[in-house]
Amino acid sequence: MLAMFLFLGGWFIIDASTGYRQENQVYFLNRTFAQAASIHQKQQQEGMLTDESWKKFASQQTVDFGDDLTIIPASVTLPMPWPEELHDSTLLTKGQVEAWDAYTGRMKWDRKAPEKLHEAGSIREQWYFAYALCALALYALFILLRTIRRRIIIDDQKIITQEGRTVRLSELTRLDLRKWGTKGLAFAYYPLSNGKEGRIRIDGLTYGGFQKDQGEPAEALMERLRAHFTGEIIEYAAEELSPS
Repeated sequence: MLAMFLFLGGWFIIDASTGYRQENQVYFLNRTFAQAASIHQKQQQEGMLTDESWKKFASQQTVDFGDDLTIIPASVTLPMPWPEELHDSTLLTKGQVEAWDAYTGRMKWDRKAPEKLHEAGSIREQWYFAYALCALALYALFILLRTIRRRIIIDDQKIITQEGRTVRLSELTRLDLRKWGTKGLAFAYYPLSNGKEGRIRIDGLTYGGFQKDQGEPAEALMERLRAHFTGEIIEYAAEELSPS
């Protein structure tokens, strides 16, 4: 769980801090290529296009990133002139796709541009998810640190609890196994000197688990406890089906 929360939290942090903004940059540039190709085609149809006139026109243009500059990378230098591929009239004559492929190849980008723009609200949502997942990761780390060194010891005469308390097996009065088969939880009870009842919580998942390839350590622990336990055992009885 800790690894999963850290992975997902890191994923959302990357999207919020740089990923979505970089995709927005590609989105705006791809839109610029489409606009440039349209203008180039129009000038060509009007018969007013030459290589020199187009190069002069293109050198005066900049990429339009819209009004909200917080949704593009801070590393983008503004105003950004049109990429050099858009200055090449011969390349644009081959079409927008050819020019875009040449540009993305030079930039080593994926030629497939994002289909939609990530608005500021969408970027904020990524931060919210990142904060929540990081909080869950901290909680999972807290639980891990609490349980990683926790252990319980059972021998033929006594049980040493998680808190380091030693209880003789002969002192145990009840063993509740009703949740052992479904949740891996069992509870052992013993009398205290003040007349009240103490309880030992046995969590099978914490103490070894139930994986068969590892020898089912939790089951082995429980079998040892039951072998030397003489008190009352509480567990669900298996239902026997009568023949029809």
